[in-house]
Amino acid sequence: MIRTVARVLGIVVLTVGALSPAGAAPHKSSGSGSTPCNDGTVTWSPTTLWPPNHKMQTITIGYTDNDNDGDMIGVMVGSIHDNQSSADGSNELNGSGQPTDKQGLDWSGTGNMGMGSDPGTATTTAQVRAERSGRDKGGRVYTIAVTCSDMGGSNMEMEMQTVNITVTVPHDQGH
Repeated sequence: MIRTVARVLGIVVLTVGALSPAGAAPHKSSGSGSTPCNDGTVTWSPTTLWPPNHKMQTITIGYTDNDNDGDMIGVMVGSIHDNQSSADGSNELNGSGQPTDKQGLDWSGTGNMGMGSDPGTATTTAQVRAERSGRDKGGRVYTIAVTCSDMGGSNMEMEMQTVNITVTVPHDQGH
């Protein structure tokens, strides 16, 4: 806890707040996104990760079918990649932190899936590393392929669509 005491115009002011570990910037991962998919919407959160502390962060992904027809719905995480690594995640731009062989891949969750029924939401997760190259001023952008599906109705027809969602780790906070 931080305790600050100040005397302003003869009045004692006391503020109390929490310290971040080792004086680090507070965790400010935030934002949510949405994009149309099939008869509904894919949503995800957070869309921005901060600070770039090399830790894995969970991205929650949901698919909501909007037609209220009682379908079984699903959401599945497909491929995950970023703009600062090779396609298999084995090579990264300089300034991205520890070598991959020490910390592992920068993402996980390919194949994760969730099921639900309409009305409702099917939910799953993926993880990406809060990391970016200090040399790339554009920051890191993770692209996650998400497949949403619904099956039902009188003919038990299945509809599937894949959309890309993005999560960013900015180079800095605009300072």
